[in-house]
Amino acid sequence: MNKSLANILFTAFIFILFTAAAFEALTFSRLAQFFPLYISIAGSVLALIYLIKIIIEHIKETSPEERYEQLQILKPFRYIVWVLAYLLLIYVFGMLIATTVFLFVFLIWESKMKILPSILSVAVMLVLITYLSAAINIAWPTSLLGF
Repeated sequence: MNKSLANILFTAFIFILFTAAAFEALTFSRLAQFFPLYISIAGSVLALIYLIKIIIEHIKETSPEERYEQLQILKPFRYIVWVLAYLLLIYVFGMLIATTVFLFVFLIWESKMKILPSILSVAVMLVLITYLSAAINIAWPTSLLGF
């Protein structure tokens, strides 16, 4: 599988994820659905636009023989597993703990970043999340463990 096909598969997954989140947000109470619904709709629209763009580019840049080559499905699923693992961490441990663990492990393992810059990146992200949560008064839902 080439990079173009992997990009198409991952973008399709992101589109499906945002669309599912938008439908789920419709089940929330009227006041609670404002933020997740509009963010999900915006993400769905942008992912769909990007998906159409990269499919058109892929068709223009490849010959019919190249498009039907043997597909290696497992490579793009690695990043899909990262996203699903992050969602699972949020469900079990809560937003702040999940973001800390996920971001640190992702930066060390996937991007091969050194320890000190990874810790600094995680710290900056936690400060931003905490500040923005307080600034726009977001009450994060409790996790499975009650954090």
